Amino acid sequence: MASPSATDSPEEESTDVPEVTQAETRVAVSRLRAKNTAPGPDGVPGRALVLALKELEPQLRGLFTACLEQGQFPSVWKEGRLVLLRKEGRPAYSPSAYRPIVLLDEAGKLFDRIIADRLVSHLCREGLDLDDNQFGFRRGRSTIDAITRVRALAEETVSRGGMVLAVSLDISNAFNTLPWSCIREALNYHRVPPYLRRTIGAYLEERCVTYWGRDGAGRRVMSCGVPQGSVLGPLLWNIGYDWVLRGELPSGADLTCYADDTLVTARGSSYREAALVATAAVSQVVNRIRCLDLEVALRSQAHAGLSLHLNRNKYSENPPCPVMI
Repeated sequence: MASPSATDSPEEESTDVPEVTQAETRVAVSRLRAKNTAPGPDGVPGRALVLALKELEPQLRGLFTACLEQGQFPSVWKEGRLVLLRKEGRPAYSPSAYRPIVLLDEAGKLFDRIIADRLVSHLCREGLDLDDNQFGFRRGRSTIDAITRVRALAEETVSRGGMVLAVSLDISNAFNTLPWSCIREALNYHRVPPYLRRTIGAYLEERCVTYWGRDGAGRRVMSCGVPQGSVLGPLLWNIGYDWVLRGELPSGADLTCYADDTLVTARGSSYREAALVATAAVSQVVNRIRCLDLEVALRSQAHAGLSLHLNRNKYSENPPCPVMI
């Protein structure tokens, strides 16, 4: 189901496409300089691009500009290679003993960065930035900032003799299941320039992941989700999920997110009042999440349930869970 966040298409803006500048390219390359990551399917490490920048920069800028003008993202840069990294201390036969990562070509990630920087610049410049309560994958925001916000909400309420309940929602396989239609509609809502929307549309289509299995090489075509290992993927997640954060909540309820980690806090003068607010707020947030064709992992929630319980500056380790969905 598509997000109802953008029922009205933005007015068409100028079709002019700004050329990729030397400054944009060098900023993107500078981020490669500090990394020593494994190369993508083409086998070219980021360090090689850094060293070759003087000779390759004009060609790269011309290529990136042409892609933006034509609304294209080269198919070779949309193929990722799946690699499994072994986790220490876990048996080799257990699936949980491995962390999957997807390796992409560094040249494609340079283009990712240019698109992402233009998106962020647009959101900030046009006053259509992401919701303030989203702290994941954003410059100048961290988990500490998210925790500080929740703590400030709690301490303010507790100082008045009230109570705060917090419910943590876990979204099942979040980054792999967000529908592309939600991302497209969110880009419309945020009035992203047409040339960027076209290029991002091409960026999402016909992506695939290659891997080695028992039967040899395999290939899986992607039809939803944000690309793992990419630079642009986390930003597209934030843009697509932003609609959840903009929903109205009952009085006394707040929402704090770090990427897909979604925390609902509810304040009240008593436990009963806070529990009623939490129940109503969680129901509304879960409904909005489901409108994006995402699912909340209810079993995880039942165990995590209540993650914070404060009253008169006392912490309770095992308070009763206020909601069961």
